[in-house]
Amino acid sequence: MNLRKRAERNELEARQEDGVSRVDTPEKLAETPESGSSLLALCGLGLAGIAMLGWICALAWLAWRFFDWLLF
Repeated sequence: MNLRKRAERNELEARQEDGVSRVDTPEKLAETPESGSSLLALCGLGLAGIAMLGWICALAWLAWRFFDWLLF
């Protein structure tokens, strides 16, 4: 659900209820970052994960070669 639609829905519900005060949040929700920045962060984490797996595989391969050299 879109954050702006959720804020509008909450505002409408607050107007319909009697005796209950709610804080208007559209201003706070409008300041939240768009999903593009979190997508960029996820891509960065994905690349870091791939690089980490590459290092782990390279170290495992080197260890296997070293032990193979020691045993034979």
